[in-house]
Amino acid sequence: MTSPWMVHASYGGHRYSSGVDVVVHDLSTHRRSDRFEVWREVICREFTPLTPETELTVDGGFDARVELRPLGSTNRAVLESVGQRIAHGEKEVAHTGEGVFYVNIQLAGTCRVRTESAGVTSVVPGQFTVVDTTRPFWFDYEGPWRVMSYQVPHSCLAESDLLHTGAIGRSMDTGSGTGLAVASVMKALWEHSSGESTPWSSGAHLERAFHATVAAVLGDTWGTAADSSSSIAASATEYIRTHLSDPDLSVSVVARALSVSPRTVHYAFSKGASFATVVREHRLAAIAAVLRDPNNSAGISRIAARHGMIDASSFSRAFRQKYSMSARDYRAQARCSA
Repeated sequence: MTSPWMVHASYGGHRYSSGVDVVVHDLSTHRRSDRFEVWREVICREFTPLTPETELTVDGGFDARVELRPLGSTNRAVLESVGQRIAHGEKEVAHTGEGVFYVNIQLAGTCRVRTESAGVTSVVPGQFTVVDTTRPFWFDYEGPWRVMSYQVPHSCLAESDLLHTGAIGRSMDTGSGTGLAVASVMKALWEHSSGESTPWSSGAHLERAFHATVAAVLGDTWGTAADSSSSIAASATEYIRTHLSDPDLSVSVVARALSVSPRTVHYAFSKGASFATVVREHRLAAIAAVLRDPNNSAGISRIAARHGMIDASSFSRAFRQKYSMSARDYRAQARCSA
């Protein structure tokens, strides 16, 4: 079972690669008679209370492997094992701590997911589903399987009011629509290494973009082109907000960061403010916030340049158009009223 997203490495224990602590649990390193119990312990400790059941527990028939790449509040993982049923029922829910959404992309094999809201759904390679640890769910894997699983704590989506979404437990393709946005950000986030140079300078930026994408997925519209554009726009806007200092910030740069085409980014902004307008508005708002700071005495041109607006005349025109006064007058007025 292979995936183009996987980074192959030696098995067992902790592995350090490019400055990232990668935790690998490989059951082939354990005695055959102990493997299933180790598996039960690993998935409960690393994820959420779960009860696995399988007929392949004797004579070394059971095997499994988990690779984890912790990053902030997002627990990135790829799991692979043999056929089994995994329950997160009322008993397990009662022992669950903070609520977490799990976004699971099926990389190999088939999973029949059962939830109280969506019933039974088959998830095949190239599809994903979302489950909520505060609600019961059951996974039934029909033979060998591999899954990429990311967690999003409820607290990270608190402002979205999504705890009663009807999207839980459904399957969705990753080749188009909202699924493409989810897969793209998950791929970029999986490949992120704090010790490597990536299009995004910090995993926190990618993590926030992932949360924004999941929020869009869990919205009222399920799997439509409009929903996909919304999630792409949310992720792109998060990237813009955290890279205002880059004078070369462009559609192409953002598209590379999100692993989508420039055309997709353009389309995501086609129903509202354009990409260029969003960049300009965020830069002007950030500059204005600095100008209001009485403890900041830097020159206005320098402040503008630090936020990516290196052309002084273009900045002056844009600032005056937005705030109906010059940046110098804006600073003076703000400090007089402070």
